Amino acid sequence: MNRLFGPIPATALHLVVDMQELFRSHSEWGTPALTRLIPAIERLVKARPSQAYFSRFIPARNAGAAEGAWHRYYRRWSSVTLDALDPAMVDILPELQPLATRLVDKTGYSAMGNPAFRQAAQSAGCLIVSGVETDVCVLSTVMEAMEAGVRIILPTDALASSSDLCHDRALGILHDRFDDQIELGTVDQIIAAWK
Repeated sequence: MNRLFGPIPATALHLVVDMQELFRSHSEWGTPALTRLIPAIERLVKARPSQAYFSRFIPARNAGAAEGAWHRYYRRWSSVTLDALDPAMVDILPELQPLATRLVDKTGYSAMGNPAFRQAAQSAGCLIVSGVETDVCVLSTVMEAMEAGVRIILPTDALASSSDLCHDRALGILHDRFDDQIELGTVDQIIAAWK
């Protein structure tokens, strides 16, 4: 499932999606595969540390503070509201915090909903996206960035989901249906192409 369309420009940004304690250790939202991504993400960030951004999903304070369909969502997931969580749960994983010098806070799935990051991604024109979950926040970010005309590259060994089946399906759709717009490769292949 590898497909790179040539050299990656030095100006490309790398977005690390939601590598937060919330997604590692929360009893309902924990993604066991997240921990195994840390070494691959570290290698990719260290290849170009000045190009790295880390998104953080910031839940609603409570269901009453949520808008629209998010109200129903947080009634179901009240255990992940800010009122119920230890504030440290929204932080980037301790292992990655030293590398997370630029944060992209978001209250929805897509990091492109953050206006400053959207502008940075569009200006760079190329975005490498790693992190969790492949079939939710990564997918949402990728689709929105692709719609904005940004070149998208996915490191297949630096992505995961709480559902292996949904992870595989999301990558399959991105590979098969967006074959002219979505690139996939391993971390090593991406680093080699990122000159």
